[in-house]
Amino acid sequence: MNVSVIVPAFNAAKTIGACLDGLFAQTLPRDRYEVIVVDDGSTDATRARAQTRGALVVTQDNRGAGAARNTGAQNARGDLLCFIDADSIPDPRWLAELIAPFADATIAGASGEKKTRQTNLIARYVQFEYDFKYARLARGAMDFVDSSTAAYRRDIFIASGGFDATLGEAEDTELSFRLAERGNKMILARDAIVWHHHPEALGEFLRRKYQYAIWRAIVYARFPRKAARDQRTPTWQKLQLPLAFALIPFTLGALIWNALAWAVIAILVLFGATTLPFAFYCWRRDARAGIIAPFVLLLTAYAGGAGAARGIFRKRTERRPSATHSHTDSTL
Repeated sequence: MNVSVIVPAFNAAKTIGACLDGLFAQTLPRDRYEVIVVDDGSTDATRARAQTRGALVVTQDNRGAGAARNTGAQNARGDLLCFIDADSIPDPRWLAELIAPFADATIAGASGEKKTRQTNLIARYVQFEYDFKYARLARGAMDFVDSSTAAYRRDIFIASGGFDATLGEAEDTELSFRLAERGNKMILARDAIVWHHHPEALGEFLRRKYQYAIWRAIVYARFPRKAARDQRTPTWQKLQLPLAFALIPFTLGALIWNALAWAVIAILVLFGATTLPFAFYCWRRDARAGIIAPFVLLLTAYAGGAGAARGIFRKRTERRPSATHSHTDSTL
C-alpha cells in the first residue's frame, strides 16, 4: 500500500524542519510514501522551510488544523492517510509501525503514541496521563484516534467526510466517534512513536485543558452516549468533575453552618479515592508526580468544567476566541 503523510502547519517555522527530517529518515522505503505539508496561512517561514526539506507544500487560507488535514487528504495519492503534527518528531520506525495494522483488512484507523524526553515534573506528569490512557486503549478496538499520530484508510476517511473543520479542537475525537458508530474498527499501534514537547508550566497545562474542554463538550453533545462512557476516559475520572464543583458550595456553606464541614470532608475523601488509580500509577514511576496528582486532578476538573460550560453555552456562531486559527496540541 502506498502512503501519504500529511502535516498541517501554522507558523511552524521553528519545528517543521525537525519534523520533516524525521519523516525523511523513516525505515519504510522512501518510494512507499509521500510527505505533504499543508501551510495553513502561515505568516512566518513555514512554507520555505518545508520546501527546502523536499516536502510537497499545499497552501490555504488560515482555517485551522482540521481543514488543513482535509486539504492534505484531497491532494494525497496514498491508499493510507497518515497524520502528524508539525511540532512532533517521528521515531524512525513510526510510519512502518503505524501502517502495520492495516495488513488486517478490517482495520479502518490506527493511532500511535506520544512520548517525551523532558525531565520537567509537569511534562512528566503529562506523559504519565498519556501512558495511563494508552494502557487502557491497548486492550483492543477503541473509539479514539489521536490526529497527531494517526492513520486511516483513504476510502473510509473520504467517505466519512473527514474532519469537521467547524471545530476548533477535538475534531479527531468527533471523527473517531463518528467512525466507531458506523462500525469501523480502530486500534492502538503502540510502537508508532512520535516525540513531543509537553507543557512545563502548570498554568499552560490547565489552559490547554480548558481550551480543549470547550470543543469536547460540543462533541459530546453530538454523541451523548459517549459523555457517559467512552474508552478514553475511565468512569472514576468523570466523577471528579461533579465532586470538584460540589466542593465549592459546601465549603462556602460550612463557613456559615459548621455542620456542613462533614459534607466537605466526605466530598474530599470521595474525590481523593477517585484519584488513587492514577496517583499510584504515577507514584510507581516518579514519586513526585504521584504526590501532586490529586491536587493537579482537582485543578484539571475545574479547568475542564469551566471549559465544558463555555462549550455548552457559547454562541454557535463563535468559532474561536480570536479570528486566527492556531494549531494547539490536543490534551487528554
